[in-house]
Amino acid sequence: MTNITNLPRKLAVMGGAYGNLSALERCLADASSAGAEIKAFIGDSIGCCAHSNEVLAMIRSGFDLFVAGNHEQQAVVGSKSCGCGYSSADDEKISCEAFELATADLGDESRRWLATWPNERIVEMEGGRVLLCHGSPGHTSEFLYEAELDDLRLEAWLDHFEVRGFICTHSGLPFVRRLANGRFAVNCGVVGKPDHDGDPAVHYALIELPRNGDASLEIRRVSYDHQGWARTMETRGVAPIFVEPVRTGVWTSGVASLPPSERFRFLRAGLPSDAKTRSETTWKPEFLRVADWKQRLQQFCELGLVNAAEVEEALSLLDPGFPFFAALRMADSVHLHVKVENVDDLPFSKIVALGTEAENARPGYVKYRFPGGINFIFSSIPIAEEDQLVDPRAPKPFVDHFGIDLRRETGFVRALFEDTPSVARRAGWPIKSQGGVGRPVFCCHSTVAEKYWVYPPPEGSRWTRPLEFAYGPLGISLEMNGCDLRPIDPRHPSAAEVAACVPAAH
Repeated sequence: MTNITNLPRKLAVMGGAYGNLSALERCLADASSAGAEIKAFIGDSIGCCAHSNEVLAMIRSGFDLFVAGNHEQQAVVGSKSCGCGYSSADDEKISCEAFELATADLGDESRRWLATWPNERIVEMEGGRVLLCHGSPGHTSEFLYEAELDDLRLEAWLDHFEVRGFICTHSGLPFVRRLANGRFAVNCGVVGKPDHDGDPAVHYALIELPRNGDASLEIRRVSYDHQGWARTMETRGVAPIFVEPVRTGVWTSGVASLPPSERFRFLRAGLPSDAKTRSETTWKPEFLRVADWKQRLQQFCELGLVNAAEVEEALSLLDPGFPFFAALRMADSVHLHVKVENVDDLPFSKIVALGTEAENARPGYVKYRFPGGINFIFSSIPIAEEDQLVDPRAPKPFVDHFGIDLRRETGFVRALFEDTPSVARRAGWPIKSQGGVGRPVFCCHSTVAEKYWVYPPPEGSRWTRPLEFAYGPLGISLEMNGCDLRPIDPRHPSAAEVAACVPAAH
């Protein structure tokens, strides 16, 4: 029988170095100063920071125990895929690009050593047995997010392996979950990149299990010279998409695969201990500028093409209180679609004098683009199902709808677009969809891959007009493509009577 007095009491667990030598060195030093008796590395040693052979040498000399992650497993078999298991194809593609970078100069001796790493490991400690794994106790590439875990599943794993607790990594988002009877599940985070909270520091887990008494389960935050390491990555030719998170603490990939509640961690996180203030720009959209919006809206108001209430409603889209603000933050532009009696009667020269020119002009339709991501579309042709009704609509000109243009075909933007229905349900906004599954949405001479239309509540809302969420690049044709009219609000008294026009030439 093992003498319990010889068992370790304090364990440091790290994962996800991704080749970040600077951060790993600081974490190892921190673990030693914290009194860790044993150090374990639980996978994904190589990755987007390059320096694969160097980081493996540091891990070999600095740790006592090793567990293979998906990067090690895939490198051993010579795969070109990282095997990360992201739900977003775009995230997986980008991660595989990093993996190719990491394995390009990985030596045969390093691969042979990685082949000796087990898929999991149980550590006998003074206060009980602890399972070390990479993704989950069930699968190397499973992402465990705290918000999606129930205690029953965690306890079932502990029962299966007959352990007091388990420690994993892989997701990059650390957590501590205390369970009944002193048991636990911990994600140690990663030491190669921040945890998407706007703080460039990295993390690992320090576990203390005394024979008697409660377990101490700590996620250690470790700061390091992240700016210097970012410069080192650049000199090694690492792409900006992998360098930027090291500098900013905010991920550039992997975000689309996160649970929706985790995608904007950096907006809700507390300030890091070495920061003084949170930038006021944090909550602002990436490409939309309030000052430009105010200027253009006022100018079009003076031209009599929009009214004061419409100006106020347009500006309110930039308010973080707007239910769909997360998608708006990623929009390339927003357009006001204004219905007029006759496009030919517009004050063209005055509009052009504002610093723009007519774009995609067709009979009864014209678009004007402005800096700051605000555009104006004017039409006198039917563009909405309400235009088929006998009764006239509001006196023209009036804003028919606001269009939110999500042009970038990235996993993050796609995820925000696909979240539109669930956000609409929670906010109480009816919704209709158009296009998708290989069938684009046609609008006169243009096409877009897919759209959602949402309609604000009838009472108690600051917003009164339909919203168009359009995903994907705008395709322009010289010929008319037919028309998928804007769907009528399903609560409209005549909704059952209105039928959308059939596109003339799809």
